[in-house]
Formats: sequence, C-alpha cells, structure tokens
Amino acid sequence: MLGLSSLNTTLLATEISLNAQTAPGQTGTELLSIGCTAYSRQQTGELLALACHVCVDNSGELLSIAQMVKPTSDTELIQIGQQVLNPVPNRYMRARFAKGFDGEKYAIRIFVAGVELCNVVRTCEVHFAEDESATASLSLREPCGAIDLYQYYNRQIVIYAQTDKYLYPIFSGIIDMPKIDYSDRLRILSATKDRSKSVEALSIDTIHSIGYWSPSIFGEEQNYETKNAQLTDRLSTIPASFDFDAQGKAHLTSWLPKTVPDWTLRDCDIYEANMALEMSSAVSIVNRVEIELHHQFDRLIHREISFSYRYLNFMSDFDYIIRVAAEGPAPKLADVLSAANGGGWTTGEWWVKGTPPPGVYNGIRWKAADYKYDYQPTGEKDENGHDIVNVVQIPIGSDSNLYALAASWKAMRRWKQAIDEKYSIVLQNQESIAIHGEKKEKVIYSIKHESDHDKTARNWGSEKHYKRPKGTKQPNGDYTTNIDNIIAGEFANGYRVAVQIGYTKMLESHRQNSITMDCKFLPFASLTHTAHIATKRFNTNVKIAAYSHSWDFTSKRGKTTLTGKFFINPGSRKQTFSEAEPPAKRPQLPCEAYQQNFILKDYTVPYGVEVIEQDPNADKDEDEKEEEHQGNAIIIGKPKFKLYECNGYVRKETGYVYKGNKMKRGIAFRVPLPDIEEKSTDTLDVNAAGQTLNLAIPHNEPYPRLTCLKK
Repeated sequence: MLGLSSLNTTLLATEISLNAQTAPGQTGTELLSIGCTAYSRQQTGELLALACHVCVDNSGELLSIAQMVKPTSDTELIQIGQQVLNPVPNRYMRARFAKGFDGEKYAIRIFVAGVELCNVVRTCEVHFAEDESATASLSLREPCGAIDLYQYYNRQIVIYAQTDKYLYPIFSGIIDMPKIDYSDRLRILSATKDRSKSVEALSIDTIHSIGYWSPSIFGEEQNYETKNAQLTDRLSTIPASFDFDAQGKAHLTSWLPKTVPDWTLRDCDIYEANMALEMSSAVSIVNRVEIELHHQFDRLIHREISFSYRYLNFMSDFDYIIRVAAEGPAPKLADVLSAANGGGWTTGEWWVKGTPPPGVYNGIRWKAADYKYDYQPTGEKDENGHDIVNVVQIPIGSDSNLYALAASWKAMRRWKQAIDEKYSIVLQNQESIAIHGEKKEKVIYSIKHESDHDKTARNWGSEKHYKRPKGTKQPNGDYTTNIDNIIAGEFANGYRVAVQIGYTKMLESHRQNSITMDCKFLPFASLTHTAHIATKRFNTNVKIAAYSHSWDFTSKRGKTTLTGKFFINPGSRKQTFSEAEPPAKRPQLPCEAYQQNFILKDYTVPYGVEVIEQDPNADKDEDEKEEEHQGNAIIIGKPKFKLYECNGYVRKETGYVYKGNKMKRGIAFRVPLPDIEEKSTDTLDVNAAGQTLNLAIPHNEPYPRLTCLKK
C-alpha cells in the first residue's frame, strides 16, 4: 500500500532548463506548481494523468522531464504529457492585415514531424479548391554546407494560426515534393492533403447519401474500383461540391451562394491591385440537353385460343346411331388429341363427349360403343353407278370414350417479347437561349432489365403442361406481365438520374463566372462559405470556390487570395434551383388482334379425288410460288383435295352407297394451330410522348464597375 505521496508540491516548469547547470546566484522562476495529496487505495490503476500546455516568450526547449517512481505496489502514480507552444514576439504577423481575429496579433506555426520550423521559413502558401487536394508550399532558407535531402521528405506537416488564446488549424498534409533552389539558397517544400485518400476513408453509407445513382446509368456498384470513382459519378447528379476543410471534416455544399453570407468583404478588406472578374466561355455554355432514354425489358405473353367440335352437328345420340353406318364413326379421341397438341401449343381444360354407351335409343338396340364395320355387296348399283352395299356392325368394345362425338378444349402458348420504350426528354432554359442561342448536348441512356433474374420469366415459354392464364388481361385477350422491375423502382430512379445529370451540366456551364481578389488574411475561410463582396467594383454574394493563404515572414504580412463563383443568367429572376421532375407517364403497350375461337368443321373428299397432304409451296418464296403457278396454268389434270388447308375432321367417300347415302370413312383429323404474328414476337419499339422541361438557372447580378482616378 502507498502512504501519503512525497510529491505534494512538485515544480513542473521553470524558465531555466533543468538539464543545464544553474549559474551561481541565479534562481529559477516557478511557472507552474501542482499540489497533490494521494491517499492510499486498495486497488491498482492509474491514479493521475496530467496534460499541460505551457506558452512562454522564449525559443528553445522549455522543459524536459524524466522521472521514475518506484511504488511499493503495481500502481502508476503520475503520468505527465506536455506540449510547448513557443511564440516569439518578433514572429507575430501584422494584425491589421488579417480579418477575423478581432484585432488580436497572431503567429503562423509550422510543425514538421512534430518539430517546429523556427526562423527558417521565408514564405508559405496554403491552397484549397473545390474537388481538389489541399496543398501547401514553403520556402526555407538553407544554411551553407551539406544538405540532407531526406530531412523533410514524406513527413507530416501541420500549420496553425495562433493568437494569444487559441490555435486555428490551417493545413495538414504530407510533404511529397522537396526541391532545392541553389540560386536563392532555398529549400522549397510542397505538401499535399490527398483528397482521394480522405474519400476512401469515408464509410460507404456516407458515399451513398450523396447525390443520385443508378446502376443502369453508371454500371454495377461492384465494378467501382474506388469510392472516389463512385463519388465522382454521384456528384455529377447534383449542383454541389464535396470537400474537406482544414481539420479534415467532409462537407457537401451547394453551388448556390447563401442568401446570408458568412463573410462580408468591403473596400477596406480587399486589395485593389489584384482583382479580376472572369465570365463563362460562350463556347462552353449549355442551355439545352436532349436526352434519349431507352427503357428495355421483356414482356411475358400468355395466349389462349378455344376449339370446339361436334361431329356432323349431331344434336343427340340417336342421330349418331341411325347415321353412323353411312357417315362413318366419329373421329377417334386419340387422333383429336394428337392433332390438338402440336405447333408449340399445350392444351388443357378438355371436355369430350364419347359415342353413345350400350342401350336402347328410341327402340333401337345399341349393343356397343365401339363397332367394326363390314360391307356386304348387294350386286346393285345406284343411278351414278355406285355399288349398293349392306353394312354389318360388329361390336368390339363398350368404351364410349374411344371416339369424340363432341369436344372442346383450350390451347395455350407462352413467349417473351422484347420491349424498348423510347423517351425523348428535353431540358432547356429559355432565358439563356434568348441570349446565347441554342447551345445543346445530346446524350443517350438505357435502363435494361434482365428477365433471366426473374424466376417466373426464366422458365417462361418452356412449359410442358397446360397452365392457366397469368398476368393482366389485355383488350385483345392476351395476358401480359412486364418484367420491368428487376431492380425495384429502377425506371423512376434511372429517369431521375438522367435528368439530374443533364440539369447539372446546364448549371455548371452557367457557373464558370468567378471573381478573384487579394484580401486580408481570412483564417476561417472555408469552401463551405459564401462571401458578400460589397465593393464599389463588385457587389454580390459568391460561393467560395478556392482560396489561398500566403504569408511573407520577412514583411510580417499575410493575405488570402479568394476565388468566388456565381451564376450569370440575365433575364432569369430565379434564385433557386428547379425541383426534381417526376418520370414521364409510361405508354400503353399495343397488343395484336388474333382469332380467339375456332369451330372445327367436317370435310368430305369426293370419291376419286386425289388428296394432297402437304403444301407444295410451304418452303418456297413468293417468286417461286408465282412461277410455279404460271407454269402450271395451262395444265388440266385430275381434281385435288388440299388436306393441309382443312381445319377439322376429314372423311372420304368410299364409292359405296348405303340406304341411298354415300358411304364415308374418316381419313384425318386436323387442327392447324396458328403461328404467332411477327409483331408480337419481334422487338416492340414504343415511342413515349415527348417531354420538355423548362428548368431554372439562377442569376446573381454582380453589378461590376470600373473606377478611374481623376487627373
């Protein structure tokens, strides 16, 4: 345990160095003493930590403390940290050449690797500008002799402005470019505060909070190699600058000068010798931006068509029973199914009526649902020479579902159609056009949705079984689903980003107006500030776009070279920016008409007529079809029946007659399924209604004047 401390009264600093011997009769002057009574404690730990800043009017080392305390327990008794700031009276700069210190004298303190540069700096300049790294340049007087080239190389440099009470940070960075000027015996040090490194140190959430961003306009976020690259893209969407102050804090500042300025600089604050007004180049003015925006996505289409068939329009089972011997059996259900499921269509919702089951119908005994039919010639002929026969029905089964006396079903087909919505957006400012004429730029952007990223769209069109309709029913009967939201809200977001980029270009081109002047040293100047220049030469608010502090340590004078930017757009009464416009209204996508219902027919091929099953011109172009038709025009041949044009049940006369009726037997059941029209499968280009946005560009009237001295 510790008893009462023996350091109750400890002298911490005197004017005389403790490391040097004290001359006889010379006593030290006590600057600071601390009385401390430490009571014993039953625990270990840090008892006292003391940080002390001492300022005196002497140069050189003020105090060096090396003390070791050996307590009887594991307890740190006292810890001392001391920083000495040591201004010398003859190093104070002239207060009347500064603004903001309330008349206090100040000194510029420069530290390299923690060591102050004393009495060697001749000049120093610090420069800050929008979207640039802060820089500093110093000229140091070099003594004769050997030069240590690496004395300051790659070292940390910190610059302060100090009054009697406070320290004001002016710059911090790394010395990256030392230079030796042999003619003037100077060492020139150039230092930089790397802006890109400061940006990389920011959190990604901070980057995301700046401006607007769209993967369709800028690309996928993972493709960015640096945060600085993404920040640059985001800043292109807003009229603002993103900069770091002397303390390294980040600020996002509007280009628009504030209505209430941070500084008011009058004639007494500004040096007339170096004042210049520069306007935007007429060549660089942009007052009209034409945006062509393509919104590309896939539309999923579900189409259904209905089919119905009734054999010979028989209205009852009895009709079939009494006429089947001559007309022949109804088509087999297997043949109907085979014909219906083809050409890329899938069928479903079947309804089938089979042949009559065994029973008695109006006194007629119907023994079976499935019969085999034989013919027994009678030896007689009708008036046309056809053999008259008797028909023998041989029952072979009782399954009435083998035939389709009547049937109805739906055929379904799904496919994707590529859609390209084109939006023409014009951004313009009429006041600027009236002065400069039309100065336009044209840009093209695409917002594309990859449907493969959507689970439904990925397998659309590859269905093996019938699916019920899915999507929104259209006037033509189709059901559609637009895969236009793979990235949620991307159309509205991409539209906004495209408009913001164009608007920012227009604003930037009207902001290249600047006033540059030398004025008193402004220690608190910042790129976030607005200065009101209230002089007889110039009078308006400007946003500080760049500033340079420079000091001459020989003349003890400092100044700030200020560059302020402002908008010029005569004729405009606007003092604000336009609000973001909502996206244009999406166009209604057209749908092609098609036949939705098919009633299948019965066809009869006359006896002796040749049946052509395949279209001979199916694989020929129009020229070949014409030539063939013309070449065969004079040929007179046997009549032909075009089976490939039929849509239903086809029967052929057998050449026999039964009870006065020509006998027929089925040869084919055809369901020619329609092809999808090209307009519904090719890429659909849709032009949305054009949109013209008249956007505001502010005007800050500078009221420039030239003053001449009277002779």
